[in-house]
Amino acid sequence: MEDEYTGFMYTYDGILAFLSEKHLDGYVYFYDVENGKRIGTACKIGEGPEEVMYLNSDNCFEMDSNEVCMWLNDMNKGYVMLVDTRGRWIKRINTRNLQSDAPYHGRVYVINDSLLMSYTYGVEIFPGKIRSYRYRLFNYETGEMLKEYKFYSDYEEHENTKLLPAQYLHSFDRIKPDKSKIAMIMPYLNKVNIYDIKSGETKSFGTTNTPDIDVISTEKSADVKQYYGDVECDDKYIYVTEGTRQQFSGRIQVFDWEGNFVRVLEIKNDATDIAFDIVRKILYAKNDLEEVTAYDLNFYYK
Repeated sequence: MEDEYTGFMYTYDGILAFLSEKHLDGYVYFYDVENGKRIGTACKIGEGPEEVMYLNSDNCFEMDSNEVCMWLNDMNKGYVMLVDTRGRWIKRINTRNLQSDAPYHGRVYVINDSLLMSYTYGVEIFPGKIRSYRYRLFNYETGEMLKEYKFYSDYEEHENTKLLPAQYLHSFDRIKPDKSKIAMIMPYLNKVNIYDIKSGETKSFGTTNTPDIDVISTEKSADVKQYYGDVECDDKYIYVTEGTRQQFSGRIQVFDWEGNFVRVLEIKNDATDIAFDIVRKILYAKNDLEEVTAYDLNFYYK
């Protein structure tokens, strides 16, 4: 692809997007995978009304008037915005209007024209006592919190903890494209949670002989292992990379949305970052040299 790009990678229907504060023209670069040319730039960095400070995304795309658009979250400025590949702001939601005690919303999934799911980090209730990670469902038109999804107990922090329980409970998440479930990949526990938004039920599974949530101590622990590095999904499968972003095993575990193990994909290239095109069924893997390799997975869908 032309010119310099870096950062987190996302994709939809033949378009690759890269998010990075290191980009000169704007936070988000959009590319056409057919010719490698940049087709658009979005979100200038700054403190102006249509500028951003820090963006994240969870590969959430949607179509608006036949245009591919992407949801972006600026948790520092308190906005979630829908932008097209030419950089136009289609919609903006002020997350600071939500009825929440969270200082910011680290992950946001817009469900429909009035509802969104927000992932909030641990909040200190009083010194040493932390309210654990959780999802909350909001009506973003009124700001009202409709439901709270709490997966783990609140916990206490200890000064000599090598890896705090908060980090054990951290997860890499993706929402199913039909907005019905969330896959929560827990890298330090080697566990995958599949949360059903409508029913409120959670399925958890993982490899045996790995740390269990009930026996984690807040005492200083031995060497900590990270089992998973990244996650992607479509409406049929969940793709999870083995190892860390820095030490990728070359293996990608594949599960269905019922929690059943399907297969292991083995790729030759390093993958610090993966992205899956749910329309074209192409898996992209990017290494630490910013080289992108495409893998055609259409044969798994026949």
